[in-house]
Amino acid sequence: MIKYLTTQLQKSDSSRKQSFNNYLTGWLTNLQSYSQSIPFLQYQRVVTHTFFRDIQVIGQENIPKDGPILLYGNHNNQFIDPLLIISNMTRKINFIAAAKSMRKPIIGNIGRALGGIPVERPQDLAKVGSGIIKKYDGTYLFGENSQFTKQCQIHDSILIQGIDTIILIVEILSDTKIKVQCEDSSQVRIKDNKYKVQPKVDQSQMFEQVWLALKQGKCIGIFPEGGSHDNTTLLPLKPGICIMALGASQKYQTKVKLQPVGLNYFKGHKFRSKVIVEFGVPYEINQQLIDTYTINKRQAISKLLLEIEQQLKSVTIQAPSYSHLSAVMIGRSLYLPDRTRLSPQDLLQLTKRFLQAFYKLKDHPEVNQVLTEIKLYNYKLKALGVRDWEVMRMQKRIYLDLQIIGFNIFMTLLCLFFAFPGYIMTIPITIMLNMYAEKERKTALAGSKVKISGKDVVASFKVLASIIIVPISVIIYTILFYLWLTAYNIVDEEYTFRYTIIFLLMWPIYITAMIRSNDGLIRHARKVNSQILFYLYENKYRKLKIQREELQNKIRKLVDTFGEEVVQDFNQNRIVQKNQLQSPKSVAELDIQNVFESLLELGI
Repeated sequence: MIKYLTTQLQKSDSSRKQSFNNYLTGWLTNLQSYSQSIPFLQYQRVVTHTFFRDIQVIGQENIPKDGPILLYGNHNNQFIDPLLIISNMTRKINFIAAAKSMRKPIIGNIGRALGGIPVERPQDLAKVGSGIIKKYDGTYLFGENSQFTKQCQIHDSILIQGIDTIILIVEILSDTKIKVQCEDSSQVRIKDNKYKVQPKVDQSQMFEQVWLALKQGKCIGIFPEGGSHDNTTLLPLKPGICIMALGASQKYQTKVKLQPVGLNYFKGHKFRSKVIVEFGVPYEINQQLIDTYTINKRQAISKLLLEIEQQLKSVTIQAPSYSHLSAVMIGRSLYLPDRTRLSPQDLLQLTKRFLQAFYKLKDHPEVNQVLTEIKLYNYKLKALGVRDWEVMRMQKRIYLDLQIIGFNIFMTLLCLFFAFPGYIMTIPITIMLNMYAEKERKTALAGSKVKISGKDVVASFKVLASIIIVPISVIIYTILFYLWLTAYNIVDEEYTFRYTIIFLLMWPIYITAMIRSNDGLIRHARKVNSQILFYLYENKYRKLKIQREELQNKIRKLVDTFGEEVVQDFNQNRIVQKNQLQSPKSVAELDIQNVFESLLELGI
């Protein structure tokens, strides 16, 4: 690699760029044969566990060991989604991927290395039409300065700016007049609109490839929402997954199992965030539905698509908006016994139940009142710069608090001492990754109608960019280290090369340890900050804690009152028993537990 970089410095800019692209493309292409090996799968786990601080996997035992599987999931974090699933699968899986992405230099090579099956999406091939749409009379579209005869074909679609409904071309009469068919003509209000022409795409070859793979007992992965997004609810599902499942079952009499997987992110666009991956229970398509598909494809697809949507909702967290999701998460936190830790399964199930209760009881005045109070409480938390768990633990015990502050200051300084050199070395990398990710976020947001802020692409592009930037930075720092040793005669010449190799091997290990140490630094610094703020603004914090306790009692009362309406046999299926709500851990036990956790993070 060093020899290669040295050669590149001697070339012209254009030839150097072309040579580097060829080298990179060749290197990534070689991953194809390596993609399912144990070291490569371990590499994927390193990537995901480096970006995410906490990855919890539920239901891994539900993955069938053999036989054809059509695995489907929600799509909230672009290229990170398949990477997370692949790194936690117990068998090989090939994902359906947008052909547009597969054509990109780096993304495409990685996609092919992971066994991606390209599918051409019509929206990716849409082109801007000439002129404007001037008029629509319910049957015909009239253009001005348009070129319908040259740019359009029968069965293509017209995408009019500001109008979401699909308009299908039935007949092309002239450059300025076409006959169309519209799903909802009442939505089409024309006022000199710009438009795009979306071609009809033949997907038969792709479906044949998937059907054959399922016949051979392979595992195929797909995101039926069609594209990545950052909504808190599912987008309308595309029927392609149903054609794959029903088509394979009909053509090859293959018993295809469908398995939902939920990717539940908690600020998934941020570095060192949390995600819960839940593999649902697989199920087979019944023979009656396969027979219906032979007679009436539309009816069978509609019925299966509804079932797929319900199964996907059962493994994902769904909320009307981010504000509601935030309120529900706070409400769940308030309901739990203080300092109680649930298993990932129980915690996710409890979150789903709270969201389910919101949907069922959203018109109930008492529930809405409590929800409003939770939002107000959350607003106060943000205004004071604290979190709910910090308010929960606030208690004036001067001697013990001084010990806790002292310990957390010591741990903060220890973590900072260990991590500080890494901060300095990674500042250029961090700046480049953030700038690149922000640029791609804005581009993705501008080109999408479904994204809220485009945050679903941030994590993906940070990871993709780091695949290139981080190895290059390692080489650069290694060269600088070698030059430093040589220029100042730090060691004898015979040891210079040896120490350089040690630096090259240890730098990535140190950066990984620095990231873990940084997690501890942030946590201990927050504890010091919250303890000091408590003494500075004691009255405000005491009022906030009283408000928290009142809210906690109201939420628990609501759960007891409406539990049976939301969950069948609620008292028999309680996640948290009533007696647990009255038995928190002692403060001393908690403090000792925190000390040991802090030491474990540093590897002690």
